[in-house]
Amino acid sequence: MNLRKIMTPAAQWSFIPAAVLLLVLTTTFTGAQPARGLDESYKRGMERFNKGDLDGAIAEFDRAIEAYLNDKAVYGERQTPLPVRAEQSGVTTGYGDLAVQIPVAAALYQNRGLARFRRGDVEAAIADFNEAIKIAPRNAGAYVSRGIAYHSIGGRNGLELAVADYTRAIDLYPRYAEAWYNRGVARRDEGLLDEALADFDRALAINPEMADALVNRSGVRYDKGDLRGALDDCDRAINVNPRHHMAWNNRALIRYRQGDPAGALSDINRAIEINPQEATPYLNRSTLKLEKDDVEGAIADCDQALALEPQLAAAWNNRALARHTKGDLKGAMDDYNRSLELNPNSAPTLFNRGNAHFAGENFEKALADFDQAVKLDPTMAPAWNNRGNASFVKGELEPALADYNRAIEIDPRYSLAYANRGLIKLLLGRDAEAERDFAEYKTLEGKIDADLEKRISEAKRLREEIKQQKPPNKQ
Repeated sequence: MNLRKIMTPAAQWSFIPAAVLLLVLTTTFTGAQPARGLDESYKRGMERFNKGDLDGAIAEFDRAIEAYLNDKAVYGERQTPLPVRAEQSGVTTGYGDLAVQIPVAAALYQNRGLARFRRGDVEAAIADFNEAIKIAPRNAGAYVSRGIAYHSIGGRNGLELAVADYTRAIDLYPRYAEAWYNRGVARRDEGLLDEALADFDRALAINPEMADALVNRSGVRYDKGDLRGALDDCDRAINVNPRHHMAWNNRALIRYRQGDPAGALSDINRAIEINPQEATPYLNRSTLKLEKDDVEGAIADCDQALALEPQLAAAWNNRALARHTKGDLKGAMDDYNRSLELNPNSAPTLFNRGNAHFAGENFEKALADFDQAVKLDPTMAPAWNNRGNASFVKGELEPALADYNRAIEIDPRYSLAYANRGLIKLLLGRDAEAERDFAEYKTLEGKIDADLEKRISEAKRLREEIKQQKPPNKQ
């Protein structure tokens, strides 16, 4: 008895906004001059940093720090030590509307830390920021830099340390817009959307032209369902900086949610045109192409996203979906497995892998993936629907019915669940209830399509087959 022909499955893919961290760099020399060798190496280090030559910048900062440490050793040998010149002389750094002087030695460690961070050496960067803070404990910029480094580590501990550093920077200088902004990003990553929104509001009250804050506030508003506010923020960000590729990317998400796929595709294309080296817009464009059944185009975009960012779990998920659509279940399964290695708690990817297991008629594994998906996200109506399907094909009709009921409780407009619930009620002989579910499906979809008509006929045929297989009642 093939129950699989009866139910209607659902699929899901990922479409994500992105957050942008803002680094703060101290650059301007002023005040008393340090030792000559230190002075020249520092300036060369800054020039190379600004040109993107991180290795060259680090080498120059190393020489400047060596000169500083030698200078410090000489002064330390005197009976009455004088302040080291690199600690006495200063550089000016600006925090919005405030310019402050910090010792050259602190700037050296802070900027070498930034170069190391950008090169991917996070632990060494944090060690440099620690030294910068030790020399100048009231330098708010060093706390923001260290907070960004902690933030990049991720996890609960990394985010807590980041928030603590951003908060310290705010305590030192309450009008430091970048500190409010970065704390907002961290709080968003912690799932504290209201707190993140408040921090972005404060950053924008200080600096209304901060495009990064507008883009990230749009992301929070998007997550909270405020599409109009999110769209307004993206429009403002684009007005401030027409080449802010993530503003175009995020506006595409909003247009997609508002039912404007053409506008979304136009914005995503613009984001890629501005910055073809950013992975996220390719990922999001792959979603639009999946919507249009452009499977090859979706795969090409996922390939490009993964070439740029191999750890982007959602891109592995979307490529798996495209491969599944092509009928390449093995390729799809490989990609789903890789996505889940990178992000094992992704309910959508577990859901999609469950669909691939289901298509391969591995119903036990499908059920296991759907189980895990609804544990991680109990509000995912399609996962309840498809878990019902997995129980259905195993002949477990009552558990399947309970799952369809749950899907409808979560989303009363979820037409597939009404269709599947109606089919199972036909098998259970509850024809009147089944007809009500089919009527609800017709209301939501506008008609009973030919595919559902076929499934209804198959359910009725199977019901008769079951009746004929039952032994007659003994008299």
